[in-house]
Amino acid sequence: MSNKENLGRGLESLLGDAIGIEASEKIMRINLTDIQPNEAQPRKEFAQSQMETLISSIQEHGILQPIIVRPTSKGYKIIAGERRWRAATQLGLKAIPTIVKTADSLKTIELALVENIQREDLNPMEKATAFSELKINFGLTQEQIATKVGQDRSTIANTIRLLDLPKEVQDLVSRGTISMGHARSLLSLKDQEKQIALGERIAADGLSVRDVELIVSDRKDPLPSMEEASGSRPTPLTTRSPHILDLEDGLRKIVGTKVSIVEKNGKGRITIEFANNSQFENIVDKLKAMMKHAPDGSHK
Repeated sequence: MSNKENLGRGLESLLGDAIGIEASEKIMRINLTDIQPNEAQPRKEFAQSQMETLISSIQEHGILQPIIVRPTSKGYKIIAGERRWRAATQLGLKAIPTIVKTADSLKTIELALVENIQREDLNPMEKATAFSELKINFGLTQEQIATKVGQDRSTIANTIRLLDLPKEVQDLVSRGTISMGHARSLLSLKDQEKQIALGERIAADGLSVRDVELIVSDRKDPLPSMEEASGSRPTPLTTRSPHILDLEDGLRKIVGTKVSIVEKNGKGRITIEFANNSQFENIVDKLKAMMKHAPDGSHK
């Protein structure tokens, strides 16, 4: 099942029959001044280029899909559709088509998060903040969050861990300067200054996730100090021999997953990655088959 199908099912399970317009509900035109954005909205940044596209569409066709709000003591609060509300505000419209629904605070956050993930991905830091809010302030387990947003529990856990990074690195992730894969590798470094220095090095040199994994795993690879990072070009990557690269490629073809070899002065380690128990068992079966055909015959 595709991610979109999973996310669609998650939204449907959250909204139930309320995903459409019930017989008792009507589309109302509510003054923009009576509507407030949701302070728990997980999306913190709205790309201006995308806002301009939406504004152009509204100018030509109007607002085709009503926003969803809930009543408050001061008017209404947005559950879903904040971009449309912002676009209408920028256009100077007086009112906007709206469906009023009843939802508690937890449901409001859940609906806003699921809608954004389904329609247009939050950046990893926005997701981390939203997942953490659900976990800490509303007592949801990572498994419950995963079910609601249609993702694996491990994805939820790894995303929340991004909040352990220093703000400088979080900003790089938010802007898309470094990827979530880069950020996860940086979490292996316990020193925040080194995390910042390597984050800046990734941005400056365009290092791949694999490059970063090698730097982090190789404790003797010199990370630039903060002075070096600000004053001169970062230290280049340690050169890896073609022989090691060929071995990695050969092992990867045999076991069907990522293999990393770190070697120095005749010592090192081989790391074989797997995503789940099924893949692990498949790797073990392949290694056992190799052992049975070993030249010394010791495993026959």
